[in-house]
Amino acid sequence: MQNAQSVYLQIIEELLYADEIETALEELLKLEAQAQAGLRKDIIQQSGNFNSAKKQFNDDLIDAKEFRQVRAKTRNSLLELMKDIPRRLELNARIKNVDTYQFKVPDEVNLEKILGGQSGIVKINWLAKAQKAAKAVCRVVCADGNLGTGFLTKEGYVFTNNHVIASAEIARTARLEFNYEFDENDAVKSKIVYNLDATDFITSDSGKLDFARVKIIDRDDAPLRDWGYVDFDPESVPTIGEIVTLIQHPKGEDKGISVKGNEVLGQLNQYLFYSADSEPGSSGSPVFNKDWKVVAIHHAGKSASEGGMVINAQGDRKGANRGILFREIFGLLKTGKAGNAGGSSGAESFQSTGNETAAGAKAAPATTSTPATATAPATASVPPPAGAPKFVVVYDIADDAHSKALNRHLNVLKITKKIRIYNVNEALANEDPILRAEQELGDADYIVPLITVNLLNSNWFGIVYDALEKGRRLIPIRISNADTEGTGLEKLRGLPTLNRSVADFSNPDAAYTDIVGELKKLLPR
Repeated sequence: MQNAQSVYLQIIEELLYADEIETALEELLKLEAQAQAGLRKDIIQQSGNFNSAKKQFNDDLIDAKEFRQVRAKTRNSLLELMKDIPRRLELNARIKNVDTYQFKVPDEVNLEKILGGQSGIVKINWLAKAQKAAKAVCRVVCADGNLGTGFLTKEGYVFTNNHVIASAEIARTARLEFNYEFDENDAVKSKIVYNLDATDFITSDSGKLDFARVKIIDRDDAPLRDWGYVDFDPESVPTIGEIVTLIQHPKGEDKGISVKGNEVLGQLNQYLFYSADSEPGSSGSPVFNKDWKVVAIHHAGKSASEGGMVINAQGDRKGANRGILFREIFGLLKTGKAGNAGGSSGAESFQSTGNETAAGAKAAPATTSTPATATAPATASVPPPAGAPKFVVVYDIADDAHSKALNRHLNVLKITKKIRIYNVNEALANEDPILRAEQELGDADYIVPLITVNLLNSNWFGIVYDALEKGRRLIPIRISNADTEGTGLEKLRGLPTLNRSVADFSNPDAAYTDIVGELKKLLPR
């Protein structure tokens, strides 16, 4: 049987691991008052630091990330402090010649309790329902590289955001990827791809309800029914403190789920505000209530440091993520007034930015006066060339290892004659490499500069800049985070996706796999 001391310490430890910092501090002070272990000063100091940070957070003086850091630091400090409690109690007992364990656990501290305002205990079948709902969630991939999340309905439609698929033209070349995730053994599942029927498309602009609904083209070899579908409960709007969950493709990567801090913060007009985490690429995610019914579509967010959002009619402002209630979306669909071309005519038009917690993983648009053909890797106005396209890779000889790595990942496409490729530093010994490169560029479909400091300071950059000026199709591949400001390259969408460089990946092969996946989109179907 556990003695009173160990039981009490275990309770406090469980409170800390459950992130119930305030309650744990109160119980530590009660223990100190009874045991006189000499910890009061340390506990009060931790309490003061935590309460000060909490007040700053509530006043929007620090953002949620900073407050989480303070919480974690306080929790870890208290856990370390607790390690010394048994020793101090033992020492006190020896000095006073009393039994170390003769103190009481306060009556109000129970071994079982609900931590927080609502119970976090759910029936075990909640997990099975989560897995069922997750099957119907997919990754949305647009031809211009824009990434988002979508979800399947019983009628064979996908819902996502307008700022992910803004028009029927974009829907025509977009695709859905189901099963883009890992299995229980951390192995990559085989993704299943579907195209969209752009003739059955309806939307509301991003400044209003920010949704797009489009019919999915079914496949005989992989019918849509295999994925099930989400259930809706549009009239069941969660109240403050209730839990909502997002299943999403954060950063456009494998499927994930929000599991921490998922409370509803407020509701205003068509919007639901919550603290569930999201990242770029999560745009269009379904927002589920506790019964795994979809109540909203996720579309935006701002942290406290970005000014937060007004979350209720009283004008309270907090860092929050935001979804559009399906109560409003279905109301619009019933009236038949939703548009079919998209666009952003509303004064409150949402714009996706890289540092927003809920923005879509949207590539930066080309703002250059260079012709549209330079906004590689693909645009609706510049269809991929027929036949096997030719890629000319331009790089400094100091970056030869990166050129070879790219070629290894493109080798299958070369062998199967899906592409042609020329690397500028592979000229014969008796050839002028720059002169040969200029000849090869004559019939190149795509020019692929490997962006490094070496390239920017070499003669090869002159060729790249000349091609940019002429409006040639350029696909910059960022090997390192070299400064391209003022070169014109900074106005183009490059690879890897999401404005990353190869150097940003812990595994370079993952970077080149990402790059090749995007280049495949340019190949004739």
